[in-house]
Amino acid sequence: MLQVQFASKKRRADLALVLALWHEFMAEWHPEEPEPLRARMPRRSANATLSAYLKSAAWPDITREQAERACGFDIILRLASGLIDTSHSTDDFFTRADNGKWFRPVDMPSATQKKLIRGVELTPEAVEAWSGASDDERRQALGEARRLLESDLESQGIPVQLLPHERTPAAASSATPSAQTRTGCLEALVKDIHEQPFQRIYRKRPFGAPVKGWDDRLRAYFWPAPAQGYQETAAGMRDIAQTARQLAEALAEQGTWDADEQARAVALAHAIFTWGGVPQDPKTVSASTVQDVVRAALDNDADARAHMNSGWTKVAAFVTDHVDGRETGRPQAIWDSRVATSIVGRLDGLLPAGMDPAALFPGVGTVPGRGGTRPRALSARWPSGYKTWTGQVAGSQVVRDIRDILNNGAYPKMPLPDGGAGAWTTRGVEMVLFMDGY
Repeated sequence: MLQVQFASKKRRADLALVLALWHEFMAEWHPEEPEPLRARMPRRSANATLSAYLKSAAWPDITREQAERACGFDIILRLASGLIDTSHSTDDFFTRADNGKWFRPVDMPSATQKKLIRGVELTPEAVEAWSGASDDERRQALGEARRLLESDLESQGIPVQLLPHERTPAAASSATPSAQTRTGCLEALVKDIHEQPFQRIYRKRPFGAPVKGWDDRLRAYFWPAPAQGYQETAAGMRDIAQTARQLAEALAEQGTWDADEQARAVALAHAIFTWGGVPQDPKTVSASTVQDVVRAALDNDADARAHMNSGWTKVAAFVTDHVDGRETGRPQAIWDSRVATSIVGRLDGLLPAGMDPAALFPGVGTVPGRGGTRPRALSARWPSGYKTWTGQVAGSQVVRDIRDILNNGAYPKMPLPDGGAGAWTTRGVEMVLFMDGY
C-alpha cells in the first residue's frame, strides 16, 4: 500500500486517504473544478492549532479568506495524520520518503490576495495511483475521508467545521405543540418520526428511495458512507463491542484494571475514536482517563468530572451497551451533534410556547455540529449539553425513554442486523436519531 510519511518516522497515512481527502475538499469548496485531483490547492502551512487557524468561533459566517484556509493541503495532512493541531506541510515534508513523488509545491493565484501564494499540486503519478486503484479501494478511501469530514471534530476543545456551511431545511414536524408532560412530548416525537418519510443524504445528494417507520429508518442507517450500512456496521463493530463489554465487566467486578486491561482499554478508546472520525489528543487518552469515563458511564454519573465530548460519548455508549435490557441497566447513548439535534430540534417544536425546556427535560442540551440541517433554529432557550456529563446522562435518559415507548407494542419491533426482529435497544434508537439529526 502506497503511503505518505510525516515528520515522525512512526506516523504514516495511506496515499489513497490523502487523495480521497483532496478529492472531497475540492469537490466541496470548488465544485466548479471538473477534475478535483488536477486542481491546485493552497498549501496553508501554519504553526497554530486547527481551531485557531480556522478561527472556528466565526463559523458559519465565514469570510472568503477563511473559506480558502479551510480548503488547504495542510488541513488534509492534519486529518490524515491524526494530529490535527500540528502543521505538516513544511518544506521538509516534500523531500521526506516518497512524498515528492506525489505532491509538488507550486505558486498559485489567491482568491483573496493579488499576489501569488504557496500551493500544491498532485503529480501525474499521484493521479495515476488514484485512477489505477480498484473501485473498492477508492470507495473505502472516500468513506474514510467522509468519516473525518462529517464527524464532530474538535481542536483544543473547540468544535471545528471543515466543509462549507449550507443550511438545509429540516423536515417540518407534523405534531401539534400541545404536550404538557414529558411522556406526552416523547410519545408525540416517536409518532412523528414513525410517520414522517425519511430521505437519506450523502455528499449533499439524496441517496436511495425515501423510507418510513422506525424499523425502515434503522435499516437505512449508514456511517460514514452507504456501503457501511446497518448490517455492515454491526459486523464491523462486533470485536469492539465484545472488548468494551469485557473491560466494563472487569472494572465493575474488580474496581480497577490490570496492566493488560489498561493497554486494551487505551487501544479500545482509539479504535472507537477512529470509527467515529473523532481523533483525540493522544495526551488525553491514557488508562486512567479511559477508566474514569467507563466508571462514570457505568454509574450513570451526571456529576462526573471524567472527559466528555463527541469522542468520549461514543466510548461511554459502547462500554454500557451490554447492560441494555437489564432491569437496573442504564446504557449510555452516543450524545453527539446529530443525536442531540434530532431530539432537541423535535422537542423544541413540541413544547408549549414559552415553556422552559428544563421543566420537562432538565439537563438536556444542544451539541454543536454543522452539515445537513445542522444547526437548526430553535424557539426555546436550550442549554449547552456539550462536554458535560449532565448533558450526556440526561440525553441518554431521553433515548432510553424513547426505547421504552417503542417497546410498548404499538410500533414495529427492532430489525436485528443478522435477521429477524426483537425489542428496541438504546443503540438501535440512537442510530435512527443519528440519521434523523443530519
